[in-house]
Amino acid sequence: MHLARRLLPPLMLASFLLGPLPALAQMQAPSAPRRDWADRYLARLDADKKGFITIDDAERFASGQFDRLDANRDGIVDRDEFIAAAKLSLDRVKPERKPAAQRALDRRETLFRTLDQHGDGKITKEEFLAATRTHFAEIDTAKTGRITAADLRTAHHGL
Repeated sequence: MHLARRLLPPLMLASFLLGPLPALAQMQAPSAPRRDWADRYLARLDADKKGFITIDDAERFASGQFDRLDANRDGIVDRDEFIAAAKLSLDRVKPERKPAAQRALDRRETLFRTLDQHGDGKITKEEFLAATRTHFAEIDTAKTGRITAADLRTAHHGL
C-alpha cells in the first residue's frame, strides 16, 4: 500500500501530461498530401511501389493495355478497337458532358493515327511498344532510366 501511495501521484501526473499527446499529434500533424493525376498514374505503373517507373514497368503496362484493346485477340488493334471505349463513353454521357467526351474521342483518333506508323489502319503490339519506348525516352530527359511523378508533371507542362 505504501508503494502505491508513492507511485500514484507521479503516474497521475504522467497521464495528465502525456494523455493528450495522441490527440495533439493528430491536430498538428499535416494531413497526407492529396495525390494528383501524376501520382495516381505513377501508382498504376509502379507495381513494386519504388516511387518511380522504369522502361520495363512502362512496357509491361503498355503490353497489358494493348491486350485489353485487342478485343478479338488477333494481335492487331484496329481503329474501331482503339476508339471503342471513347465512343461508348460519348454515347452514354450526359448531354452537358458531351463536348468533353467528344474531345476525348478526337484525341483518341489522333493518337491512333500517330501510333499507326505504317498508315495501314492497324497497330501491332511492336508498334505500340515502340511508341511506349519513345514516349518514355521523351519524359526521361535526365536519361536516368527512371520516371518519377515530378517528371510526368514536367512533361505534361511542356506540352
